[in-house]
Amino acid sequence: MTEPTQAEAITFFRDISIKHLNQYRPCEEWRNTLMLFSQTVPSVRHAAIALALMHRRYLDYSDSRVYQPPALKDRLPDKTPLLYYNRAIQLLLNTESGDAKTTAVTMLVCYLFTCFDHLAGDDVQAMKHLRGGVALIENCTYDSQSGVSTIISQVTEQIRRLDMQAVMFLVDWTPANIEETFLSLALRDSTFRSLNEAADYLQILIAQVMRLRNTEQQMCPTGTMPALPSSLKDLVLAQLETWEGLFESLLRGSGSDFEIKGPLVSLLRLQHTIACILLRYGPGREMDYDKFLPQFQKCIILADEVAAAHEQYSSSMSTFTPEIGFIPVLYIIGAKCRHPTVRREALRILRRQFIREAAWDSLSTARVVERVIEIEEGQMGEYMEQIPVWRRIEALSFVHIPGDLQRSAARLDIEYTFCGLDGIHTESVIIE
Repeated sequence: MTEPTQAEAITFFRDISIKHLNQYRPCEEWRNTLMLFSQTVPSVRHAAIALALMHRRYLDYSDSRVYQPPALKDRLPDKTPLLYYNRAIQLLLNTESGDAKTTAVTMLVCYLFTCFDHLAGDDVQAMKHLRGGVALIENCTYDSQSGVSTIISQVTEQIRRLDMQAVMFLVDWTPANIEETFLSLALRDSTFRSLNEAADYLQILIAQVMRLRNTEQQMCPTGTMPALPSSLKDLVLAQLETWEGLFESLLRGSGSDFEIKGPLVSLLRLQHTIACILLRYGPGREMDYDKFLPQFQKCIILADEVAAAHEQYSSSMSTFTPEIGFIPVLYIIGAKCRHPTVRREALRILRRQFIREAAWDSLSTARVVERVIEIEEGQMGEYMEQIPVWRRIEALSFVHIPGDLQRSAARLDIEYTFCGLDGIHTESVIIE
């Protein structure tokens, strides 16, 4: 790639990619740090160019309204992004110094590579980079008074966030120090100083909710899951209720503060509501979800607000972020709320815009929800109370299998169990 083209890629990274990476919780200071290092440090520059080229490819396809599912890196028609990706690795390996600045640079590249591989459809490699970044954080020592400490703190915050959110798409993922972090929460006598602080606390609680849910599924994946001790759920639920009170107090005290008008408020309310629903559910009790219809309806209103902000924020028809926002929530609504109108509203929002959140893809998720509806409602389109418990899907997982250019279409391999019944069902669904 020539110098002018490199400059174009860096400009794209500055104007488009950086804004997408943390669009749910934008931070100008973090964006400035990314730009500074991408302009001055060769390894970060090459990683940024690789990400920008991959991001532009994604937007070019999706803005043409032609669905382009994630493709493995070795199947890309244009190898240029991969060349810059590999060059960034070489530059890192050639670095001799092991000081704090080198560690900060390596952490930055780990973050950018995590984003790149999620976009490239290589989620396994993305998580390897994320684990590498977490390991660097765990073993990093530096002078807190040095100039590099601020940079390390910034990238640590971003990597920790992705680590905490990975439980939203990996059943066996355990965020670093999650137990210690959860036990250190002291919400009862606290007040939130900012929306970001409230979001950080909720993120920890949601991670605990998902770990409890994932543990239940791992203990017995055949549809007869034993309940976990209620004391664990009660503790997390109490923290969620305390969080809600502190959050609403923050909003009342903020008046017309600009940040309160942003989509983050709706997103946090949405995530909190779903977390409470999941925590109040017990294995083998799929009918219980019917009692949460008002909460599901509230979630649709909140999700519509987040989706509208997405469209207003992005001039593109599509967006990508390594962070988890509302796609998993819409999936849960579509799969667990058996009200025909509400679950189809979730489908509508999923299909409203091409959105990628880490390993989540809005259109693939919509296809899974459609299949769940087909299985549960049957040809007659039965109403909520008419769907018997034995025809309700309890546990479901799906894996995206990229297409092979023109030779085969992308597909989703789905596994699911019915409530109260033994046996795992498998099938493949083509993504169109």
